[in-house]
Amino acid sequence: SSGDDVPTSDDVVAEFRRALDDPEHRPTRRVEARLVDLLRSNLAQWNLEDEARGPGADDAAVAWAKRAIDELNAGRHRIVEDIDAAIDRAVTQAPSAPLTTESPAMAFDRLSVLVIRIHHTEGAAGRYAARLPVLYRQLADLQQAIDGLIDEVLGGTRRFVPYQSLKLYGE
Repeated sequence: SSGDDVPTSDDVVAEFRRALDDPEHRPTRRVEARLVDLLRSNLAQWNLEDEARGPGADDAAVAWAKRAIDELNAGRHRIVEDIDAAIDRAVTQAPSAPLTTESPAMAFDRLSVLVIRIHHTEGAAGRYAARLPVLYRQLADLQQAIDGLIDEVLGGTRRFVPYQSLKLYGE
């Protein structure tokens, strides 16, 4: 496979930003749609963590948020597995190539959290404007690393093992 179904990091960041600006946004391509699902899961978790840290959060609210976060994490792991499986199907990996340390979906997971952090920081720019140049540099660095990872997989010089979560959530 040529990897035509594997989005670039620029495409993914654009989809993430569209989804943050428009809650109804739904990409038409499957991998991008699952990536937006991942972003939304991480955004829901971000919001729950904010609620749990809020000054009015009592012990019951924190416990409820923790359980909800665990449920979101279980779903997030399934989404990451789906994304990696789709990317694995879209490319032909060289079986003898050295392994990467993380799968593409795990890297896209980190990218989604960074895009959320930037979105929230831009919304509060008056207080946190000095953080934005650092966050933008982190974004550029992570995008370069993700594109390099995908290029190496497509070029046969690296391979990845699709992520499989074996973590148990309340079982």
